[in-house]
Amino acid sequence: MKNAIFLFVCIGVLVNGQKFSDYRARYDNFDENDGRAMEFVNSYIKEAGKTKNYRELSQAYRDAVYFNKDKKLAYADSTIWAASLSKDTDIIGNAYLTKGSVFYFSLRKYQFALDEYLKAWKYLKNSENSYLHYKNLYYIGIVKYYLGYYEEALDIFSACKLYYSQTHSSKLLPNLYHNQKRGYLNSLNHMSACLIFLARYKEASDLIIEGLKESANDKNFDLERSYFYELRAVLSYIKNNNKEAEEDFNTAIAGILKADDFTHASVIYFLKGKILLRKNKDHEAVYYFKKVDSIFIEHDFVLPAVRESYELLINYYKDNNDSSNELYYTKQLLAFDKILSNDFKYLSTKIHKEYDTKDLSESKRRLENLSLYGYLIAVFLILTITCGVKYYNMRRKRHDEIVSTVIKHSKKAHDSIETTQPLTSKLPQDFVNEILNKLSQMEEKRFYLEKGLTQNQLAKKLKTNTTYLSAIINMSKGCNFSSYINRLRIEYAKEMLINDNEWRKYSIDTISKECGFSNRSNFSKFFLEITSLSPVEFIQKIKGDQE
Repeated sequence: MKNAIFLFVCIGVLVNGQKFSDYRARYDNFDENDGRAMEFVNSYIKEAGKTKNYRELSQAYRDAVYFNKDKKLAYADSTIWAASLSKDTDIIGNAYLTKGSVFYFSLRKYQFALDEYLKAWKYLKNSENSYLHYKNLYYIGIVKYYLGYYEEALDIFSACKLYYSQTHSSKLLPNLYHNQKRGYLNSLNHMSACLIFLARYKEASDLIIEGLKESANDKNFDLERSYFYELRAVLSYIKNNNKEAEEDFNTAIAGILKADDFTHASVIYFLKGKILLRKNKDHEAVYYFKKVDSIFIEHDFVLPAVRESYELLINYYKDNNDSSNELYYTKQLLAFDKILSNDFKYLSTKIHKEYDTKDLSESKRRLENLSLYGYLIAVFLILTITCGVKYYNMRRKRHDEIVSTVIKHSKKAHDSIETTQPLTSKLPQDFVNEILNKLSQMEEKRFYLEKGLTQNQLAKKLKTNTTYLSAIINMSKGCNFSSYINRLRIEYAKEMLINDNEWRKYSIDTISKECGFSNRSNFSKFFLEITSLSPVEFIQKIKGDQE
């Protein structure tokens, strides 16, 4: 009797296991987001739930995420719920990876994606399942790459490439083989991208060639192959090989649009526009920059690489005296910068707090620069809308009042110094002289040409704080920090334009960048304010005087 019961149980287990594999076999040949597979997936979910097999139920919900285009997030939550009931740390970690991938690849919500990847890392960082461990590590590398930590990301992708190259073998089951090889190709791709950003073009080119070879003649890797064509096009663009770049971009965009990867599509549109600008086809270039904006509007997504599209659109419509479109794209750039700043700040803080603690100072520097860009653009918009002069004077007066208030509060904080006396009068004269001498030395070295320079950065270089530095600059230079820096930059521009004939051949955009300004509009505004002439008028005057 016991033997009969044992035999019955064994048969039941085998039949049950066979049932689950049969369900999956019915939809193995369906493509991602093919809703027809859901008929079989739903049967799989129902059977796994009825038998309370939470390992299989979690897998069934993961398959639903893959095939259902509209309810990915809901099924991802169900995957986590089933995984938590399984009590298996690997299954739980994998479930969080699934949800993170939905946020990253389908919704392009990087903040939420990072949260899920870090939750997964708690379960998988010490996992004996090497595949899940490296899969999680790869996704963290993706976030580091997005943040611009290319050296760190390169190390992560190199480790992943080594792992996947050792494990992808044609002897594996088809699905497992494709997953492993896809991990290898994606690691290879992101290594190449990191190397391009690090200007190590030869190494990047070698990896791209390897990627194209490894992904050739297999429709399962059409998308991965498209990414390699995109990177090869970027290298051609950098080398000014416009024809080759356009051909590879056109090849890449077909596969990328098929996969609905609008992030990579936006980069391709941006660079195709830049190539057309090289050919002096401004009107055609604007068409592609507008496509970048349409993607931003539709998906509310930002990618730092395409930000210049808006600056180029603003300048194009300004040159064509189209104030309506100039204003529209200025507002779009402000919206772009706001999202970019929030997303970047969140990701940077989160990954350093919860993953590691490297390069915090570098992260802070990046955030300060990013905030400065947004501030300069905001100033430009305000001055454009109000036509400038009257409102600017009012703002200047208000700023002086704020500086005065700051100085008064600083005095109270330092031994109740009387508020009627300037802060610099209570600072040791030797200290004030030391700061002024350092400023003079730095002026000789033209420190003000550094793009994105902030008062906090300058204070650190001078080994003081921003309150003292602000007070000393206001007292000795007769203006605030921003005016002081902009005045130095404009004087430098005047000097170079007067003494260097080559400078007078540069575009205004190039001159502005050489002087440390983030864009031409701010440069032109401050140049006019200080010299009473626009840069173009100033150059024409010099030429007229020489003639």
